[in-house]
Amino acid sequence: MTACQMIPFPLASRVGKVRRCAEVLQKTASRESREAYWKRTCRQLREKLEDAGIADAAINDQIRRFRQAVQQEFIRRDYAVMHAGQQPDGAA
Repeated sequence: MTACQMIPFPLASRVGKVRRCAEVLQKTASRESREAYWKRTCRQLREKLEDAGIADAAINDQIRRFRQAVQQEFIRRDYAVMHAGQQPDGAA
């Protein structure tokens, strides 16, 4: 019998989860609350991957990539806010 390898759906590609996480982190006022939310989110993601039998190194890589995706979402949101209402519409 051959062994099979579990390949998880990339956390960084879970766009809804990335956007929701960025939204909560940006709207949360206190640093302590942001850190608690982030740790809770990472812990939940880690537990789901562990339950699926994913190797620890792969889990760490997935969480690192998820963090990068959330950071990119921060940048995207900031850019959208900066340029809101500045679209050329023909008015001089």
